[in-house]
Amino acid sequence: MNDQEYLAKLISLYEQLEGMLPYFRAIITDPNGTILFCSKMYQSSRDKEILEVGSKVMPEKSGKYAPEESIKEWKNIVETKKPQHAINVNYFDGKIQPFITAKYPIINQTTGNVIAIYNIRQEVKFTTIQHQLMRALEIYDEPQDVDISQYKLTTREKQIIFLLLGGLCSREIATILSKVDGKNISSRTIDNIFTNQLRPKFNAFSREDLYAKLIKLGFDKMIPKDLLINIKIPLQNILTY
Repeated sequence: MNDQEYLAKLISLYEQLEGMLPYFRAIITDPNGTILFCSKMYQSSRDKEILEVGSKVMPEKSGKYAPEESIKEWKNIVETKKPQHAINVNYFDGKIQPFITAKYPIINQTTGNVIAIYNIRQEVKFTTIQHQLMRALEIYDEPQDVDISQYKLTTREKQIIFLLLGGLCSREIATILSKVDGKNISSRTIDNIFTNQLRPKFNAFSREDLYAKLIKLGFDKMIPKDLLINIKIPLQNILTY
């Protein structure tokens, strides 16, 4: 079976599969990004962009992600014949949020050619796997169902909480927020927010106590909206030792 025949048969099978799986979210492109098949669920997850068979699928240039990176990714999949996985931050299912993409080469076993790329996307269900493992080991309690609006957190407080739970100290938090704001922020400023704002709000007697209470309240599953920019982060294999 030549490449064109193989591809036509494959697309027909995926069209049948979509009819059986209502939550089937996938797109198939040729190695250059031309759409060969796009499920309705995949289409609905992409803002107002219309994805039609025969057109090119290309992300807009925004944030820290350029369209050229997609082209490079496609070429790498074709050359290596290996899948690639990444965490993306962009529009997905009605809002800007993190999601995972997985791209797989479709290979005609007769010719050995990569004839298309199969792409699926899935929302991220958690932020830090280490925290989930700690809960599984019963080191951390399961998060409480709490209305966090009662704490009346400012944008800056949300940013600091997120970075604290990422394991960063005041100096590191100050460096990151200086880049985000485009102006210098001192570690003393961060210390003052911890001491005068965050600890009193959560009735925490130390930064360690604040960390524990934030984990218990489920803040490790939350990301401040203003820290979500258009990026793509390649996923690496997790090593066990």
